[in-house]
Amino acid sequence: MDTGAKFDWTEPVYDFRRRGTFIISTSDGEKSHMHNGCWISPMSHKPPRMGIAMAKEMEGAAIVQRGRRIGLSLVAEDQKDLLIRFLQGAQTPEKLGVEEIIYGEQTGVPLWANAVAHFECWIDDWIDLGDFYWLIGNTVTAKIIREVPDLLVNDIGAITKVKMPFRGYADVRTLPERPN
Repeated sequence: MDTGAKFDWTEPVYDFRRRGTFIISTSDGEKSHMHNGCWISPMSHKPPRMGIAMAKEMEGAAIVQRGRRIGLSLVAEDQKDLLIRFLQGAQTPEKLGVEEIIYGEQTGVPLWANAVAHFECWIDDWIDLGDFYWLIGNTVTAKIIREVPDLLVNDIGAITKVKMPFRGYADVRTLPERPN
C-alpha cells in the first residue's frame, strides 16, 4: 500500500521498475486483514526469510504484531478483475467470494486460492521505518499454486473508486500455534 507516494519525490523513479503484485494478509485469531503490496523481498536463504513492508496506518500492522504471522499471495495476471474488485472494497472473504480464499496450513492466514504462489511466514522482528514497518518473516511455506504469469503492478492501470483497506475484519478462528 503506497498511501504516502504523492509526498515522495523519488516515487517516479521507483515506479519505473517492474514488480509483481502481492496480497499481504495477517490474522490474530480475532481479526484478519488483507491489503495489496509490492514491497516484498527475499532476505535470506539460510534460513529462508522474507522482508515485507507494511504501512502503520493499516490495522494489519497491529494485527501482525499480535499474531506474528503473515501470508503473501502472488496475484496472477488472470486475477486482475478480482484485484480491482478488492481495491474497490471487496476486502473480506464474504465480499470477495469465499471460494477465492483459503487458509494457510502453517499460520492460518487468509490466502488467495488461485494465486500464482503463496508464502507463509512467522514474523521474527520488525523495524520502524517511519510511516512503514519492515517485517522480517521466517518463511515456513512457499508453494507454487499455478504456473501462470503474475500480475505486474505496472500493468494494473488506473483504478477508480479505490477504497483503501485500512481496517481489518472479524475472523474468529483457532489458528495454528507457532512451532518451537
